[in-house]
Amino acid sequence: MKKPLLLFTIFLLTVVSEAALAQLPVSVEYPRASPKETRSITIGYTTISFEYSSVGIKGREIWGELVPYGRVWRTGANENTLFTVTDDVLVNGEKLKAGTYGLHTIPGEEEWILIFSNFSEAWGSYFYDESEDALRITVSSEEMDSKYEWMKFSFSNYTSTSVDISLKWAHLKVPFKVEIPMETTFANLAKQFRTLPAFGWQGWVQGATYLQNNDYKLDVALDWANRGLQRERNVQTAGLHAKLLVLNGKKEEGLKAASEMTKEWADDWRSYYSAAEIYEVAEDVKQAKKAYKKAIDIAGNDRTKAVLQRRLDALEN
Repeated sequence: MKKPLLLFTIFLLTVVSEAALAQLPVSVEYPRASPKETRSITIGYTTISFEYSSVGIKGREIWGELVPYGRVWRTGANENTLFTVTDDVLVNGEKLKAGTYGLHTIPGEEEWILIFSNFSEAWGSYFYDESEDALRITVSSEEMDSKYEWMKFSFSNYTSTSVDISLKWAHLKVPFKVEIPMETTFANLAKQFRTLPAFGWQGWVQGATYLQNNDYKLDVALDWANRGLQRERNVQTAGLHAKLLVLNGKKEEGLKAASEMTKEWADDWRSYYSAAEIYEVAEDVKQAKKAYKKAIDIAGNDRTKAVLQRRLDALEN
């Protein structure tokens, strides 16, 4: 009697388990019609990135039809588009803090509203809440000659502190600009001088040169150049330090340093080339030409001579 009872119990449990499983809402994950894309760029030390599901035209009328005017759009397919910046930035001149945002848009026939929402985990824009906005900006859309079958974000017009971004789909693009304030880049650069780069001259020269090229905090650039010079006196450190003396209003000191440099490295064309640049900054064209000519005379190869000659020609013209 025990064996038939055991078999009946097993049969009963099997039936009950199958019935319970049948009530669970189990679904499969299948390939999406709208592929997921990620795009990113790093400007200075700041990374700007998008994560979105691109969507295709597929023979449909897009603007005003598939994507209605005047209504919040997820700006892609599936989940809302994600926009991430690793530092505080300016979007069309408006401040946006570092973080990840849900990017929604309100398309219009001529103007669009771009919305950066603090809630970044939405499915589409069905549960969009305006009170969660971090930033809203209004931009003008532009017609394009080329046609984009699939929606995409693109980067263009890179500078050391900014990048132009465009949403492109069909024959339309929606552009906006992201700028990284120089103080943000400077802060990231300065932090490195509390680590290994502080022990050699090269890092100080690179940092000072970056500030000089961007005409930013030239007093700090002079200090950094001086630190590089203290670690090793060579043509690069001496030349950069002298140039920054001139740029900081210490013209006589800078010109004296340039003269001493050409005497110290009289057989090195680089010392005359560097001196020529210092004289140019000091607006002493006569001495600059003289230094370029001397650099050409002692340069070691024709390619270097040609580069120096172009600099001299540009100065003479």
